[in-house]
Amino acid sequence: MAAALTGCYQEFNPTTDIKPVLCINSLVTAGQPVKVEVTHTWVYNDAPAKNNHSVDDAEVAVYANGVLQAEDYVAAEGDEIRILASSASYGKAEATVIVPHAIPFAMAEITPTVNYLHKSDSTDNYFSIYISFDLNMALKISDRPTTDDYFRIRYYSYISLPDSDEIMTDPDNPDDYEFYWTEYNDGIEDYEAEPIFREHVGVFETVMGNDSGDNMFFSDRQFAGKDYTVTLRFTDCSYYVRWPKDAMEHSEFRDVLFDCGLTINLATMSRSYYDELIYAEAVDYGVIGDLGNLGFAEPVWGYSNVSTGAGVVAACSYATYTVNLRDFLEQAFNKQ
Repeated sequence: MAAALTGCYQEFNPTTDIKPVLCINSLVTAGQPVKVEVTHTWVYNDAPAKNNHSVDDAEVAVYANGVLQAEDYVAAEGDEIRILASSASYGKAEATVIVPHAIPFAMAEITPTVNYLHKSDSTDNYFSIYISFDLNMALKISDRPTTDDYFRIRYYSYISLPDSDEIMTDPDNPDDYEFYWTEYNDGIEDYEAEPIFREHVGVFETVMGNDSGDNMFFSDRQFAGKDYTVTLRFTDCSYYVRWPKDAMEHSEFRDVLFDCGLTINLATMSRSYYDELIYAEAVDYGVIGDLGNLGFAEPVWGYSNVSTGAGVVAACSYATYTVNLRDFLEQAFNKQ
């Protein structure tokens, strides 16, 4: 097959009279200052422009609800944000987005299950504990009936103990030390546990195996104005601590030994944010994007809501919930 295709392959350097235009990218987040990136487009074989496509003479103006804002302006939910950029070299560009109101959610279920636990022996010269577990959670979202809403779920792990340290065992010998650490691993997420993550995936992509759903974004079209419970399932999570043997004798260590968990963010997104994620997934995982790259299908055109057709101005607001696993891990430790 490869030999058959080589006869159809030819290198060429395209020429075009299309002039580069301004590109605006910005993710406006409620409660944060507005940051805007202005660049310009370029032809793919223009190596200098690819390596440096900044716009030195760009001027940017940010309007909120029709009022020009200062550089320290902080976006708020419900604001209509209009971004204008201009350059003597590349012309003008603008885009408008409305910052959505965050939709709060409740944690309807948190169910951790121990798979394996191991403690250090009393004869060891260090204190350690390793706990492997699965974690199931259910997020209950109460959707607004008056708007079309778009969501994305992100999560971040945290630990209160230092994640690592080098402790000298012989102060007179700088090469004599032990390496100690704390680690929380949030495991492997089972994306198939929540079908709504793949609601935007068509039958063709599913048949071809391009239906990962691992970006965890979705709309409210299946539950508009109602409640919906999103299932998150993590397998093979683990918490591992290895510290000096006398660590438990010190309150600053003992009191936060099992203090770890996840911060869950539910982003309510603008339609432009949602459409950009659809495009990015089509390019990265979609079979049409794969075929287009090989020349067997029409290319997937980039998404943009900027007047020049280059860049994306999006907005989001966050609702947050912290899942603390301290009680669960401490109980597992004490039962062993």
